[in-house]
Amino acid sequence: MKAVTIEKLLIWAFTQELPKVGSGDLGVGIGLSSAWAMTRDFAVLGTLIDRSPNIYGVVPDFLEYGEPHPDALAAGAAVRAIAEMTFSIPDGWQPFPEWPDEHGLIASEVARVVEEQRLKGDRVSGRYVVALVTGSAILGFGPDWRADMPRTQMVKHAGKEAWFVTRKARDAFGRVYEYETDGFDRRKQRPVKGAYRKYTLSDPIRGAILSRLEWELWQDALSYLARSLANRLEGHAIAPFVPDRHPWRRRARSANSSQGFDMAG
Repeated sequence: MKAVTIEKLLIWAFTQELPKVGSGDLGVGIGLSSAWAMTRDFAVLGTLIDRSPNIYGVVPDFLEYGEPHPDALAAGAAVRAIAEMTFSIPDGWQPFPEWPDEHGLIASEVARVVEEQRLKGDRVSGRYVVALVTGSAILGFGPDWRADMPRTQMVKHAGKEAWFVTRKARDAFGRVYEYETDGFDRRKQRPVKGAYRKYTLSDPIRGAILSRLEWELWQDALSYLARSLANRLEGHAIAPFVPDRHPWRRRARSANSSQGFDMAG
């Protein structure tokens, strides 16, 4: 029995074996001219156009008519079962521990995106995770969690760093409410009493947040698959799998160690 990691098993299953499912249906239900057109397109382009994926989410192989390996079918079935699972984002989730956040801007944006995903649920749905696992197996690598830290910059108006101040007023019913307005006195050319600066991130980080969420979901899915397929395969033995859910924390520790070394020197 061949020992293999869960990642390598999925790559093998989804790129070599599962494309055999449905590969023999090329000429079923289509005329001779249509079949010839598909053959011509494959010869010219090296791929099939408008070829629907099979039940495992991969396009059937035009040239392969063999039966898929039973272990690949078992892996495909286990991945499909993830569609019925539910995933969640833990409270207090911090995907950027290596980034300083003096003004709380990163934490605020993370909280906003997390709330968005909890309401929409598209990224944490089982169906999305199935697509994530399938796509990673076909590509041969998982989601890219690496991201460049954005700069923190002051909010500007007309190219100048702006001042803000909070005022109070009453509405038509006499209720007191607060509003934010310009905190710079144009006549005296100085900030008014109680004025403050506001900060923003130089670049959006929504994509980076979702990428790190996808990495964690992918690792959770691999962990489930390794357990699910253990001792169930005919020709493969799944190697022990320890999920690497937060590889960016190693970067944070490395950065801190480097800073400490520089200071000591």
